[in-house]
Amino acid sequence: MFVSVGDVRLYFDVDGPALVPDGPAMVERPTIVALHGGPGADHSMFKPVLAPAAAFAQVVYLDQRGSGRSDRSGPGQWTWERWADDVADFCDALGIDRPVLLGTSSGGWVALTAAIRHASRLGGVVLDSVMPGPAEERLEVFERLGGPEARETARRYWDGEDVQEDWERICLPLYSRRPGGDPDAADRMRRVRFNHDVIEHFRRSLAGRFDPWEQLGQVTCKTLILAGEHDPVATVSAARRLDAALDAVGAPHSLHVFPDAGHGVFREAPERALALLRDFVEGRNPAGP
Repeated sequence: MFVSVGDVRLYFDVDGPALVPDGPAMVERPTIVALHGGPGADHSMFKPVLAPAAAFAQVVYLDQRGSGRSDRSGPGQWTWERWADDVADFCDALGIDRPVLLGTSSGGWVALTAAIRHASRLGGVVLDSVMPGPAEERLEVFERLGGPEARETARRYWDGEDVQEDWERICLPLYSRRPGGDPDAADRMRRVRFNHDVIEHFRRSLAGRFDPWEQLGQVTCKTLILAGEHDPVATVSAARRLDAALDAVGAPHSLHVFPDAGHGVFREAPERALALLRDFVEGRNPAGP
């Protein structure tokens, strides 16, 4: 399905009803808006792992501007602020009141930016594998997981060199710490409609423009942070720094570290992550400073 938001049409899909019968009444359930990573990937990254959440909430999957089946727009509009404002405008267009934004990887950057810019309009944000550690910290994790070759490949990739094949062969498999690897990884990557122009825009310029630290005082909605202990890109140390920074400004939040997980805890440990998500959206696990 498509909806027009400003100058673009955005594609979305839905799992589960917003209203369910309860005796003589119809009861409204929470709505989760899922924001994919990449950037430049699409909502299929959440399927089928997020489908069980439809048992307790309506799940809305959004292809962000420039990604998947949505209109591409152009590099001048591929910014954290524009993507965050698109989410707010998208929810307004569909009449989604106080959604819970669930962002994985760079989708979490969009969710956090939305929480900074539009906190009063949100029911909460879930940040899965979000905060990037400093370059040296990330390289150290890659070396610990994959040796010197992984460290050097990651360094060259982040420096903007044309090493895409080596990155995919050597580094991407290190994102997962599941025994035997991620069985759906290859098929999932084939299902995604990538916009590689967005990924390159991110790699070469956009990544360095994400700096939310001075604005965290504007995050007044409840926040759930999920981090993998062995994540080589959104490092656990960076997640703990975010936790401490939200503590300092008195923002309602909680941090959960998954000791045997890598990048993307909803894929790495789906049952545990979904249980935390259910408690969060239903208010049984209130985040606190």
